[in-house]
Amino acid sequence: MVGDDRTGTELGRRQFVRLSGTVGATGLLGLVAAGRARADGGSPDGGHAPTPPDAPGAPGTAACPTPSALCGYPSDTGGRYDLWDRVQVCTGAKPGPPFPQCLRTTATYVLLNGGSGSNHDYLLVPTCRVSGIECPFITTAAAPNYWLDAWLNAQPGQPGHVVYPHVGLGVNSADPMIRQQDQLHIHLAGIHSGIQTQLQNYDASITNNPARWRDQIVPIWGLTSTGAPAPRSYRVLHVANLNDNLFRLLLDSVVRPTGSNMAAQAMAVTPRLIGNGGFYVLNSEPGLTVPPGQPGGTGTVDFLLAYA
Repeated sequence: MVGDDRTGTELGRRQFVRLSGTVGATGLLGLVAAGRARADGGSPDGGHAPTPPDAPGAPGTAACPTPSALCGYPSDTGGRYDLWDRVQVCTGAKPGPPFPQCLRTTATYVLLNGGSGSNHDYLLVPTCRVSGIECPFITTAAAPNYWLDAWLNAQPGQPGHVVYPHVGLGVNSADPMIRQQDQLHIHLAGIHSGIQTQLQNYDASITNNPARWRDQIVPIWGLTSTGAPAPRSYRVLHVANLNDNLFRLLLDSVVRPTGSNMAAQAMAVTPRLIGNGGFYVLNSEPGLTVPPGQPGGTGTVDFLLAYA
């Protein structure tokens, strides 16, 4: 099994809140950053223009989880909760100078600049105290559709417009060596060049049946923080749109049937550019059981996403 890449560069990138408020063995797939380019024009319904998210305004009231060790406590502050502190300043729940990085504030989420400062690095963060993927609240009917909100905010004309050839959304596992902030955040970023090509090459074998998702495991070559090509294995599912709660789908279709731990899961979403469109949903974990000869799994989406 190939170990996760956990270099100081990656860890430093995720600590930004304290300071700022495919190449396979054949060498056929390029994974070179594409630089400034248009954002992917796909949409949740497979081609129609996305509906703009809620406009900025008063935070209002959102259903939130009962405070707990798994989901966190509203009084958490500082250190690994710096991101939660920033959300509260954005919503006005905590006093402090306004952050210019509060790009959009709604009743259910805040949109922030990511750590790189690029035009393809943003974060969507709940206004509720939600520690991360391990919080059971995110799989309930009361939870907002954070993935759809993230996708809509990444579109042209929106404050989180991801200026990159194709959009990638991602959530890391709860591993403290991978996730440096214990407040749920979805990365809005680019997806490394070559990954879409790999997914399209696997498309005929990628299921759209959630009951088969746990068995659809493919190797994907991504990039380490140093730019070196590296493979990891992912479960991949094709969905027609982002209308359903993907966290719940992962829990019901993968985590419970395999006896896995929700906290160990990483998730990524990127548009499907062929056929009738839709999205690829990628999932992995360090303990992923893979077919013989395939690389191991991972708890981070950093091999897939382009931030800087």
